[in-house]
Amino acid sequence: MRQKTLLVVLIPMFSVGLIIFASLFTLEELNASESGDATVVIGTVTDGKNPLAHAVVKIATTTITDTTDEHGRFRLAYNKNANGTLLTAWKEGYYNGGVEIKEKNVELEIVLTLLSDKDNPNYQWVDPAPSFVLKRYALALLNKVSNCGDCHASIIYEQWRNNGHAQSATNPRFMDLYNGTDVDGNAGMHPGFRLDYPHSNGNCSNCHAPAAAVRNMIGVDMNKLEGVEKLGVSCDFCHKVKDVHLRENMSINSGIMHMDLRRPPENHQVFFGPYTDVPHPDAFAPTISKSLYCAPCHQGSFWGVPIYESYSEWLASPYAAKGITCQNCHMHPDSVTTNFAPGRGGLERDPKTIPSHFDFGSRDSAFLASSVKMETIGKTDDDSLRVNVAITNTTAGHHVPTDQPMRNLILLVRATTAQGKELVYSGENTIPYWGGSGDPADGNYEGLPGKGFAKILFERNPQYVSSSKSELQTQISPSPQWRIINIQSDNRIPALATDHSVYNFHIRTEDLPVTLQTELIYRRTFKNWATMKKWNLKDIVLAKNITTIR
Repeated sequence: MRQKTLLVVLIPMFSVGLIIFASLFTLEELNASESGDATVVIGTVTDGKNPLAHAVVKIATTTITDTTDEHGRFRLAYNKNANGTLLTAWKEGYYNGGVEIKEKNVELEIVLTLLSDKDNPNYQWVDPAPSFVLKRYALALLNKVSNCGDCHASIIYEQWRNNGHAQSATNPRFMDLYNGTDVDGNAGMHPGFRLDYPHSNGNCSNCHAPAAAVRNMIGVDMNKLEGVEKLGVSCDFCHKVKDVHLRENMSINSGIMHMDLRRPPENHQVFFGPYTDVPHPDAFAPTISKSLYCAPCHQGSFWGVPIYESYSEWLASPYAAKGITCQNCHMHPDSVTTNFAPGRGGLERDPKTIPSHFDFGSRDSAFLASSVKMETIGKTDDDSLRVNVAITNTTAGHHVPTDQPMRNLILLVRATTAQGKELVYSGENTIPYWGGSGDPADGNYEGLPGKGFAKILFERNPQYVSSSKSELQTQISPSPQWRIINIQSDNRIPALATDHSVYNFHIRTEDLPVTLQTELIYRRTFKNWATMKKWNLKDIVLAKNITTIR
């Protein structure tokens, strides 16, 4: 209110021209003026010859911005003590640009360089791993781009190196499914893509090894990757995606086919990122912070049947309407990092503005557990114990579980007497066959009180016949997605939805007290698949309730 009062008092005292000049100041500029260290920065954004309209101008790392007018002009407040000295600009189709503010009251020009409108197929991918010290400094002296980890080693690189994207091309379970092997390397162990299609390499690389797929979109042998290709979804690949344009036929086109990849010409470099205030060779890419950026590899079909649906599930959820994106959860800032390239030109920032590269997902038990809540209520009535279980998808912006169909949840309900005897179950809900057949002590829960949550695929033909080789193959249920399949059932829990189920047990007075235990388990694959492949995968307990019925 003080600034408004000041303007009202001064208006009768000054000439009309000064009044107009004063009215151009924003409230933030007036606040900055009071410190005595502030001025107004004015200037023009050009391409070196002509002014550029609608460019975003910013005092780096702050929220102080302006947009150039039709003459490329801008005007904003500047406080050297509070805001630093870097003034930046960005416009669609250009690299970010920047100049240092060295003197007060000097008109500035920010020159933006045009991006190439073509992708360079001969570009050599940058290795993410930090180079050894001598090479690093030699490259710096030659003004050459060094490895990603040379600038981001202590933070961003280490976060990426340990996440699922970095291992997407070499994950042992993925390779077992691709080759039809087990954990010991034995061949002919279903399920296996190459067992069903022995004459095809498939298009797995389009998402799992995109740096290789760009040279052959439907023929990369995942066993013959080289160099950076083996590093899955690498740093350099992600930051060469300028935009995403989803094609209509998602059943054929997947991964890189939806990406506007923009590898630079020889002797040039570009990195697309989430900032407008990191100058050349960086360029702002609005899509990199949107869920759409994730869609090419997290939305897709086989044989016209939707398989990966994380993106469409998000679109249908309340989170999409609220603008809460995949990155908000999976790349949530660590609240500690304030500089993503310390000592290498990076600027100090609010830690809330720096996305982490942990890419939290199915490997992270705490992250998984935070997405659901389970409530259990047990009531006795004469000779019956009635158990109501409610499972709510509280924070996931998609179904739980999602993406790869072999991921599943198991709800296990147990009621035992003080002597450890199981109560006789009289309900209808039981754990399905893919919960495991055999000794419950080994995690085989088929037929026990409870429920399973998954998207279950089944083969359209009783006996699968490979389209590449006329040979009867082993039928598998649930079926892998690359076979000619339909969806048999899908009871996964959508975002913010609640699943209710009921379990009835016979109970006698002498059985009391009874211990009622409900456990919600996450599994990365079906139990019968894990058994065939000899995968030693531990159950991840997302929620567990224990109640005494007296």
